[in-house]
Amino acid sequence: MSDAYKLCPICDAQNHRNAILCGACGATIVDVTAQAPAERNETPAFAYDYRLGETDLAEESLGRRGRFLSFLLLLLVIAGAGAAAAATLVPRLFPMETGPQAPAATREVMPVFGPSVTPGPPSPTYTISPAPSLPPTETPTAAPCVQQVAAGDSLIAIVSRCGHRNLDILPTVMARNGITDETRIQIGQQIVVPRPTPTHNSAATAVLHLATPAAAEEETATDGLALLAFDPFAPTLTPTLLPGLMWHVVEAGENMIVIALQYETDAKTLADLNPEIEFALCEFGQTYGGPDCTVQLRENQQVRVPAPTPTVTPVPTASGSETALPLPTATFNAPVSQSPADNAFFAPLEQVTLRWIGTGRLTDDHIYRVSLLNSDTLDQYEADTRELFFIIPANWQSTEPGSQNYVWRISVVNAATGEASYETEDRRFVWQGSG
Repeated sequence: MSDAYKLCPICDAQNHRNAILCGACGATIVDVTAQAPAERNETPAFAYDYRLGETDLAEESLGRRGRFLSFLLLLLVIAGAGAAAAATLVPRLFPMETGPQAPAATREVMPVFGPSVTPGPPSPTYTISPAPSLPPTETPTAAPCVQQVAAGDSLIAIVSRCGHRNLDILPTVMARNGITDETRIQIGQQIVVPRPTPTHNSAATAVLHLATPAAAEEETATDGLALLAFDPFAPTLTPTLLPGLMWHVVEAGENMIVIALQYETDAKTLADLNPEIEFALCEFGQTYGGPDCTVQLRENQQVRVPAPTPTVTPVPTASGSETALPLPTATFNAPVSQSPADNAFFAPLEQVTLRWIGTGRLTDDHIYRVSLLNSDTLDQYEADTRELFFIIPANWQSTEPGSQNYVWRISVVNAATGEASYETEDRRFVWQGSG
């Protein structure tokens, strides 16, 4: 009984006769009775246990007849595959000669009878020979326009001076000159601008044709202004100015307002007389175009202006004792209010900045005087500056609650004598009190 063992009913493994669990699969074998080796139906030594996994499990389940049929089926599959391969390769390796093919059956075509044609002499035909084309003429490429940046210049002004009438050329100019920001150009910098491509303008040709006869010289100044305003890019009608006009050469420091004051005219008239000059953001209902009016002028530029009406001055008889008087200077400084706009409104904590422009240079003995009046409390304030702007101090603001009305003006004052001249017109704004 010492060799007795327990046989696991699950995995058929041999275990110790006192074992509780199967050592192979862990099944409980408490109730399994231990048996001697002679009592167990041992598998013959020559028998093969197919459960070892070394061959297909189906082999053991097949009988002798099943194995023979399986082998026969495998031979048939191999033979069929070989026959198919031979049928494909043999015609390619050993092509067979074919005899002459029988001609394909053709259908007899019935003739179609049409009208008879009587032969005769051929009629002449005319062909149009194309006119010989002239060889293309080479158009000389104009040299680029090179401009040097001056004080107060902008890239738009430089492009317009080179003959361009739109801003499509700006990206090309910036890329060619290595400019990343059009507002950051340096004084003295050389800007290379390609010349505009000349285009044929039928309207311009018609205007030139009308201006060449001698009768065109007798047109009035009003008619000439109408033609200029009709086509802003039309060329000058005649080599000379129209009657009633004259040229003004821009000097250093001059702007559009200086020229308008000097010739007693306004921005609208100057814009009509000079269609090639851009008057940007100008309100022509105001005398000088409003606070946002921008006109780019350069030194030595010619501007058309109304010619002053000549006055007849009697020439006094020279007595020989006259003293030569110095000629009066034509330069003067008359400030023009710019901002804030009339009747503008400001919140209690909002900063108010007064701005104006001068029509000339401020001399050393003159200053700008800012005058402010609170029309509700009648408080008056004054301050002097040489700048073109003034920030109203906080103590000038009313401490009363509610809105307060203010009136302001700018004047040029002689610092030595206190004499004021060239005062601006009164402007008003509303400023809510800090209380």
